[in-house]
Amino acid sequence: MTEATYGGSRSRKLALMPLLIAALMASCSAPDEQEPPAIELARLDSVLAELGGKPTADLTRGQRWRLISSSGVGLPPSSFVAADLPEPESHGAVLLEAYCDRCHWLPAPQMHSEAEWPLLMRRMQTRAETLKERLGGPITESLMGEYVLAGMATAAVPSQDELDVMTAYVQRHAMPVAQPGEVGGSEDDLFFVQRCSACHATPSPGAHFASEWPEVVARMRANATLQDVRPLDDQEAQRIVGYLQARARR
Repeated sequence: MTEATYGGSRSRKLALMPLLIAALMASCSAPDEQEPPAIELARLDSVLAELGGKPTADLTRGQRWRLISSSGVGLPPSSFVAADLPEPESHGAVLLEAYCDRCHWLPAPQMHSEAEWPLLMRRMQTRAETLKERLGGPITESLMGEYVLAGMATAAVPSQDELDVMTAYVQRHAMPVAQPGEVGGSEDDLFFVQRCSACHATPSPGAHFASEWPEVVARMRANATLQDVRPLDDQEAQRIVGYLQARARR
């Protein structure tokens, strides 16, 4: 399914899960109390236990919270859809759309480098296996809605063979990274590395032609806003574009 249909609607709601639980945590705190009332803590523990299930039974409240809240961190932007995938008819692309769309918007292979993707894919697999059958019940229904929970409860988890195909696919089309010696140590070089490696590996300035870089940088600014990362301001964006264009593919 594409972002515009069932998966996209579910993804938008699931992305709000950390905010919803955070609101519940905030409601537990009384202005003049160091510790929330026991009944509110019990309610919070019930939510975290229901979401985390047996695999998180031995974790502290804080550890459980960090596991659950991380589900909404660094989600792919909603602007990328199946038609944008490279080799959209390939086995890897089909699997990516079938599985990744269940919990968040479709990721673009160029979001991360070849070296980053195996760890990211395995982390998603582990998270899906941990949370898959725990997104249900009366407490979480009141937080997230029956429609979302029904979709998550029936979501399949990729097999190891499928995960390998998906990982190979995103690695094949991954973001080209800066090679040794490609980025120097000047003030502009350091500024580029600092601002453009906050969410992923440092991209190669030669990954695009000079005419393409303004659009790419504009898209990264938009993505940063969606992911609650401070985007480049206009002056910074112009500086980055000029830097990249001077070192672009020729």
